[in-house]
Amino acid sequence: MISSLMRAGERLAGQRDPRLSQGLRLAVLEGLLSAAPYLLLYWLLASLFDNTLQGWSVIWLALGMLACLIGRIVVGALGTPLIFTGAYAMMANARLRLVDHLQKLPLGWFATTHSGEVSAQVTSDLAMVEHLWSHFLGVFALSLAELTFILLLLFSLEPLLACTVLVTLPLAALAIYVAIRKTLLHADPMLATSNRTQAALQEYIQGIAVIRSFGRFGSALKRLNRALDEQHRAMVSIELKPAAWVALFGLVIEAGFILMVLLGCNLLLNGQMSIQHLMIFTVLAWPLYRKAIDLGFSILLLRFGHRALSRTEQLLDQQPMPEPAQPRSPEHFDIDLKEVCFSYAGREAPVIEGLSCHLAAGTLTALVGPSGAGKSTLAQLVARLWDIDSGQLQIGGIEARDIGSDHLQKHISMVFQDVTLFSGTVLDNLLVGKPDASEQEVIHAARLAHAHTFIEALPDGYATRIGEGGGWLSGGERQRLSIARALLKNSPILLLDEATSSVDPSSEAAIQRGLDALVRDRTVLVIAHRLHNIQHADQILVMDRGRIVEQGRHDELLAQQGLYARLWNRQSQARNWHLHT
Repeated sequence: MISSLMRAGERLAGQRDPRLSQGLRLAVLEGLLSAAPYLLLYWLLASLFDNTLQGWSVIWLALGMLACLIGRIVVGALGTPLIFTGAYAMMANARLRLVDHLQKLPLGWFATTHSGEVSAQVTSDLAMVEHLWSHFLGVFALSLAELTFILLLLFSLEPLLACTVLVTLPLAALAIYVAIRKTLLHADPMLATSNRTQAALQEYIQGIAVIRSFGRFGSALKRLNRALDEQHRAMVSIELKPAAWVALFGLVIEAGFILMVLLGCNLLLNGQMSIQHLMIFTVLAWPLYRKAIDLGFSILLLRFGHRALSRTEQLLDQQPMPEPAQPRSPEHFDIDLKEVCFSYAGREAPVIEGLSCHLAAGTLTALVGPSGAGKSTLAQLVARLWDIDSGQLQIGGIEARDIGSDHLQKHISMVFQDVTLFSGTVLDNLLVGKPDASEQEVIHAARLAHAHTFIEALPDGYATRIGEGGGWLSGGERQRLSIARALLKNSPILLLDEATSSVDPSSEAAIQRGLDALVRDRTVLVIAHRLHNIQHADQILVMDRGRIVEQGRHDELLAQQGLYARLWNRQSQARNWHLHT
């Protein structure tokens, strides 16, 4: 069983930590040293009953027991830390491997999977496996070694009576097997409900501001309480369902001891066994049954941990986006889309259908259109956050699939309308764009994004901590940090999705001036609802229902009196609207 557990952990972690194997070998040695005093005890009792005990024998036996005790303590002190550190290291590697795998999955998988549940699998489930491995793998190895030693000792002492020890073991094995089966039957529902509860709690905490603003504490708490109640029922079920069989296991094990004593008394009465042998056998047999109970419980818990490990391992079965064996690197950065089609998993209607366009290197292309036209999806396809269903997507004349995700991301900077900032300082978040950037480069990018002034006004400037998700900043400030981060990366391709959607007009104008300077020698695709910002774009693509319906410069599109002209007129009217009192 240990070998299967280790193989499962090795598959998840990528390799087996040698410290864990070393620690388990020492646990076996510790078990043998724990059992060795019983052999010395047998010699002591045999000498005592035979009246052959001498003073020097007692001293040597006492010294032998003391040596075993000291040896067991030393071996345990050496082996236990190895098991703990080995288990922790393997689970840490497993988490890193899982995170690395998750970042290679297409966005479609995340759209259908709750991030809180995935987070719980990577953290809580593996933490439970980590705990079970560190605390019970050693117990299993130690108990098995000690039990085997004592059993061999009993067979060498009285084979017939030792056979009675084995009589009840098959029934005990059956009981623990049924208990394990019932535990595993409820393991998946329990782990799933536990993950859902953590996800619900995470969602509740993250949305507490919205819940408070709408006064929805009651309904939100009901949803959370349902999740907690579901977890409670699952936990009770996994405890109670195998409880009778676990109790039967312990009862059968201890009944075996009683049966052994009864048979020993029968042998004694029939003159087939001496009182001395029966007493020695009874003293030595009792620890055997206690170790059998420890072994059974260890097996039960480790099998449960194996199931949790297998569930987490399923994350590795999710197919990542295909990557080329030999990635190619483009020498220029024009972008061509030819008859591109794309639809989200589970949806019949395509989001992008038969789309073709050319984005020349060093130019600014604006993408406009009504909500739901597919603008953001198109930008994500260019960044290869999704793979197209059909058609061609080429960068510098090379298929995006042949460039490879890692190589492609080095050439692309992105600013999404949903800004993601990390808990840490302003500087930490800016350096995500370029970890080795100098102070001058950071400040220059912040100035271009019109962020330097508000950053300097913060309590600790660039060293100010901004809270989880940048929660201590305004929406416009978060947006400008995201833009500065993209500017700092200084990639040849820049994707701006609603880049100025959360900033005030004065900041928006300053950002536009910075972007105008950034466009030089770069391929820029910008999505904006504020059409007056993209009047000077080299090319404007007008999208509707996943297709490009109009294409040209600002004046040309206005002259066509089509969708772009209608959007322009609506925005012009909205800009001239005033609130009258």
